[in-house]
Amino acid sequence: MEQEKILAFIDLLGFSRMVSLDQEKARIVLNDFYNVSWRIIRNNSLVKGTLMSDSLLLYGENRTATLNCLSDIYRECFRKNTEHEDLGKDFFLLLRGAVSEGFVHLEDRSTSPNLDKNFIVSPALVHSAKLESIVKGSRLLVAVNDNDPAQDRGYNWNNDLKSLLYPASSIKYMEGYSYTDALWFRDESKEISLQRTEVEELLVIAFKLVKDNATNPKVIEQHIQTLRIGLLSYIKFLDSDNDLILKELLENYTSSQYWLLWITMMEMITGGFDSWRYEGSKEIVNFYTKASLEKGWIEVIKELNKEEQKHLKNTFKEFLKMLELR
Repeated sequence: MEQEKILAFIDLLGFSRMVSLDQEKARIVLNDFYNVSWRIIRNNSLVKGTLMSDSLLLYGENRTATLNCLSDIYRECFRKNTEHEDLGKDFFLLLRGAVSEGFVHLEDRSTSPNLDKNFIVSPALVHSAKLESIVKGSRLLVAVNDNDPAQDRGYNWNNDLKSLLYPASSIKYMEGYSYTDALWFRDESKEISLQRTEVEELLVIAFKLVKDNATNPKVIEQHIQTLRIGLLSYIKFLDSDNDLILKELLENYTSSQYWLLWITMMEMITGGFDSWRYEGSKEIVNFYTKASLEKGWIEVIKELNKEEQKHLKNTFKEFLKMLELR
C-alpha cells in the first residue's frame, strides 16, 4: 500500500559510545527512551511508530499530530536526564531526528515464528534519515517542500503546532527544500506561565549537561547545539536585562568553545518582544567587548559571512545598533 505520509526518523544520540562504556547503564537510557515513546505513541491514534534498537520510525497522515507527538517525546525524554545523574556524565538521553513528507510504500508480509518483517520503501524515510545524520545536538528538523504551498501552510502557518519552527538556514541537503528546527523545549498548547516554567526547567538540564561535559570534546558540541534550541525556545520570555537565563549566558559562557551560543544570544536579544530594554545595556556591551577578543570570535565571523546565513549578519547589525556600537 502506497500513501502520502509525514514520516520521522529519530535516533538516540551517543548510544554506541554509551554501550562501549557500560552496557548496563546504556540499557537504562535505552529503556527510558522506549518507555516514553511507547506511552506517548499508544495514546495517539493518528500516528504509528516502530522502535528498533536505538531508533524510532514514526509516521502519520496529519502534520499537526505527528509533529506534536514528536515534540512531546523529545520533552519527556529530555526530562529523564534528571534521573540519569547517578549514571555519570557520559550517559544522557538526547534525541535527534528529522521529519519529511512523501510517498511511503507499506507492505504486510507473512512472518514465521522466528522472523518479523517490516517492509517499508520510502524516499521520505531516506530524506529524514539523511537529515538526522548530518546535524548535531538534540534537534528535530522539519523539511518543507518549497514548491508545495500546502506544506508551507501546514508547518509555518499552523497555530495548532505545540512547537514553533525556526529557520535552519545552514542545512542544505535536497534542492527545493527549506529546513526548520522545531523549538521543542516550549509547549505552546499550555498556559503562558506554564510554558515559561517548563522551558526554564528544561534549560536547567541543558545548562548542566553543557557544564558537565565542557572538557569532553567527543560530546560537547551535541550539548551546545541542544542548549541553543532551548535558548531559542526561550525568546518569547526574555523581558529584562536582569533575566536569569541571559545572566547565566553572560557570566559563564565567555569561553571560545561557546561561540555558537554568542550568536544565539544575539538572536534572543534582537528577536524578543521587549528588545528595546537592552539598548545600551552595560552588561551586554561588556560581554561583547570580551567575547570579540577571544579566538572563538573568528568562528562567529565565519558563520555571519556564509551565503546562507545572511539573516544572521542582519541580526548582528541590529545587535550592534541596539548596543549603540556603530
